[in-house]
This record gives sequence, structure tokens and C-alpha cells, in this order.
Amino acid sequence: MLTRNGPEQPFAGPLLGPAGTVAEEDPIFALLQAYRQDDRTGKVDLGIGVYRDSLNRSPVFRAVKAAEQWRVDTEADKAYIGPLGDQAFCEAIAELALGQPLADQLSTRLACAQTPGGVGALRLAFELLKQMNPDVCLWLSDSTWQVHRPIAEASGTGQGTYAYYNPQQGRQGFDVMLASLQAAKPGDAVLLQASCHNPTGLDLSADEWRELAVFCQQRQLLPIVDMAYHGLGNGLEADATGLRIMAREMPELLLCYTCSKNFGLYRDRTGMVAALVQNEALRQPLMQQWMQLATRHYFTPPAHGAMLVRRILQDEDLRAIWQQELEKVDTRLRGVRDALYSALSKAVPQRNWQFLQDGQGMFALFPLSVREIQHLQQAYGVYIVSNGRVNLSGFNDTNLPTIVAHIAATVSALASGSYQEQAC
Repeated sequence: MLTRNGPEQPFAGPLLGPAGTVAEEDPIFALLQAYRQDDRTGKVDLGIGVYRDSLNRSPVFRAVKAAEQWRVDTEADKAYIGPLGDQAFCEAIAELALGQPLADQLSTRLACAQTPGGVGALRLAFELLKQMNPDVCLWLSDSTWQVHRPIAEASGTGQGTYAYYNPQQGRQGFDVMLASLQAAKPGDAVLLQASCHNPTGLDLSADEWRELAVFCQQRQLLPIVDMAYHGLGNGLEADATGLRIMAREMPELLLCYTCSKNFGLYRDRTGMVAALVQNEALRQPLMQQWMQLATRHYFTPPAHGAMLVRRILQDEDLRAIWQQELEKVDTRLRGVRDALYSALSKAVPQRNWQFLQDGQGMFALFPLSVREIQHLQQAYGVYIVSNGRVNLSGFNDTNLPTIVAHIAATVSALASGSYQEQAC
């Protein structure tokens, strides 16, 4: 062993420093690691946020396969695509998210950059906030995607929390949400999820989006719309309702979009960040800001996924195939929600499962304690995030009855005191 002052003192080099500090592991990926090390045949992963079909596969869309073959046949070079990425891809995503009429109307006020997935989009958006307003506070919902806050912390933005969800009550009233945002000062930003809220699955209504747009205008707050599950809720048009209301009403907003879920391009890191600015004169300076921020981090985004998405959205036949495939995903998730609601309401009637029918998308927060979640993992190999977030696509016709029985047995065992907690 290397030593600095003799054999008794380990060398503390520049990589870890004197204290040997090691970064904490992300809880969801720690859960995935534990799942992979579990050698039980009946284990089930309901944690990691990747869509699974009825055969427990994360499928490659047929439209994506066809676009990949097109890419192989037509790609002429492998040169860098530049810090702003594939601008034709960005235009196609803006049209998909906003709808063509609104995208055309706002085109001279939209400054877009392709990013490495939704995380890249969020990082650039948060850093832009900090750069433009060092005193900005970014307001996040009390229940949000677990990576939102670390990204904000890394960008140096201050953070606030607004009321959205209560474990005992479900989604808190919209009036409570607005009341909590009264503390936001002019120039602050509010992070909003467009649809299929992660982790709750419970979304704002169209009327609430309209009222929120008025509130943000009056309070001079900047909306940041995170669009990670477009098309996995009530379809492409309905899932874009909130974004489109905000884009029509607000002078400025930021949009963070990822193709990981709705195109199945998780590992290809395909995303976009867009700024809607007040007037056309501000568009080019904002493009320069995106270019500068991108260059600091990764210089240029990967071309592969953006090429595929652009091809699918620009080819009428491939787009039709993709939309049919996405509708099947949507239908399957709604079917899982209905089946779970029916089964759990009978098997565990002492808990309220209405949120399964009220929500949409891949995720829901199950009303389970940390001890119950640990018991499910230790006794049955059912892996759930410690806050109760469940990836509903992990259920299928084969395992759903068994998992429901495990949940019922766990709730009963802990209620009766028969479960002796094991050491983790």
C-alpha cells in the first residue's frame, strides 16, 4: 500500500483527498444492483424507471429498427454535429410537443439545442437560470424525480419546495400548491412535469394549468416544463396540454424533453432543451448561451438517437407505425392500473388504491411503509424504491396475482406483529 508518512498512514492522493470521501450511490441504482445480485428465480424489479412489456423486455420499437437500418444505409460520415446538435431533430421535437400550428407561430422565439437525454437538458436549463440570475430559486414539488434535486445542486441554483403530494392524502389541493408558491419571488423558476408525474402519476388538469399560467404571469415566475413521458399517459395530444397552455400564455419558458421513454432510446441519450424568449431579437443570444453551456460539458451531443427520431417523425409511414406502438404502451399501462386497482382493493382493502385509477403513466406511489418495502424485498424478492415508487410496467399477467398476494401477506404480517425485521 502506498504511504505518505510511514506504513501506518495510507496515502491520501488527490483523487479522494485526505478524508477519502466517496460519493453516495443513487438509491434506485443501488436497488437495481441488489436485484441483479439476487439469485432467486421469482424476483421482480419494480424500481428502475425503464418500460417493460408483458414479457418483461424493454423492447426496441419497430419504427426505431427501421430508422436504424435507414441510418446504416445512408449515413455518410461521423463528423461532430456541433454543440447545438441536430437542429432538424429539434424542430421535429418542438412540433411534436407544441403541435405544428403553435410551433410555427412560436418558431422565431424558440431557441433549441439537442442534449444527451433529459438529464442533459435539465442541467443546461438549470445552469442557464443560474447564469442569468445568480439569486434565482428553483421551486420543485415535494414529491419529484429523485435526480431533479442533485442536478439543481450541481448547477448551483438555490432550491425551494412547493406542496404537491401528501402520503396520507394523495395529491394535495391545487389551492395548497399555489399557496406554497406564494413564497416564490419574481424571477424564480418553477419546475413542472408535463404529464405522467414521476413518482406519483397524478397530474394537473387543463383548468389547473390555465390558472397556474395566470399565477406565474402575475408573480413573474419562469415555468420549466419537464416532458419525460410524452404519449405514455392519455396520448400525444392530451399529454401536451399543459405545455401548450403555458407556451401560449407565457412570455418565457424552458422545455426539457427526452425521447428515452416514448421512443425507447434510453441508452442513446436523446433529448432537447428549448427556451421560449420574449421576442425574436433574443433568440440568437440564447442560442449562443446554449452553445457555450454545451461546450463546457460535452462539446457535442451524440448523433445516433437524434437521427432516428428525426427520420421517424419526418417519414409518414414510420411515424404512423411509431404512434401505433406508443398507443399500445399507453393501453398496456392503463390495463395494468385497472387490474392492480381491482386486485389490491380486494386483497388489501384497508389501504386506499384509488390513485391507480386517478393517475397515468408508468409510476405510482404505493401506500407501503419502509418496513413493508424491506419485507417484500427480503421475503419475496419484490424490489420497490424505498419511498414506495413502483414502475407499473414491471407487472404482467403472470406475476401480478403473485405480487398482489405478497403485498397482502406483508401488510397482514406487519400489522399482526408476526414479521421480525431482518438486518439489511
